[in-house]
Amino acid sequence: MSKRETAVPGYTHLAIEPYTPNIGAVVHDLQLANTADEALREELRRALAEFQVLFFRKQQLTPEQQTAVARIFGDPDKAKAFFPRHDRVASIEVIESKPGGHVYGTDQWHADITFSPNPPTGTVLYSQVIPASGGDTVWTSATRVYDSLSPGLRAELETLSAVHSFEHSGWPRFFLSLPNGEALYRQARAENLPVVHPVVQTHPLTGKKLVYVNPNFTDRIQGLSRQESDALLALLFQRFERPEFQARLRWEQHTVAIWDNRATHHYAAKDYGSQYRLLHRITFGEDRAF
Repeated sequence: MSKRETAVPGYTHLAIEPYTPNIGAVVHDLQLANTADEALREELRRALAEFQVLFFRKQQLTPEQQTAVARIFGDPDKAKAFFPRHDRVASIEVIESKPGGHVYGTDQWHADITFSPNPPTGTVLYSQVIPASGGDTVWTSATRVYDSLSPGLRAELETLSAVHSFEHSGWPRFFLSLPNGEALYRQARAENLPVVHPVVQTHPLTGKKLVYVNPNFTDRIQGLSRQESDALLALLFQRFERPEFQARLRWEQHTVAIWDNRATHHYAAKDYGSQYRLLHRITFGEDRAF
């Protein structure tokens, strides 16, 4: 049988193959450069909400076309991390690993930029140069984590809020490693004060509840002692590590991954040593994430 014959029903314009039972899907037979049709774009938005991360192989995108793809799902100008920018298209963040270069702290579970009052809602990541082996990215589902908790714990979590902090992440070390890093760090700290988000959020498109804390940016749960907060966060973080809630992508050149930053965490494996790796990333958002 063909991929289209075994595709997920209910999609007229897309051939979608689930990647795992709980998270992720591969979209076959589609070039993202050719997505002007609004009915197709609506199905892409619906698929992202349903599967949380979408994979597309053998894509050919210019920086401008990658930006146009991001605009299907949100606004590329709403939120950006501190990665270097593309020299011609400012919406693109350049994630580059090379011998002697900076090592980004993305090899731990996180949702992007949750230290912002209005975090991004998703990302389009496009591989340019990929190591011969290693460098996989793994996603895990925050909705599946919520569903897996006991009713009593879910009820308790829904009464709590957590502090998310730029200072809790690896970004301060990044700034301090740069020339004039102290001044850059002080500016970044002043522009990114700690924020508070509910521990449980409701996804605005699916109506599903999800756990909204992550090891990279969540510092503590309000109203609990540090010991209690650390213990509860550790329990939740461990739940995100369950393999059945995850999708692991082995990159190939010109693969695109698009994910929902509200409903997932991700982890970039740093197991490729000094091999060169280059990806182009666009972060997109909305006026309100939740």
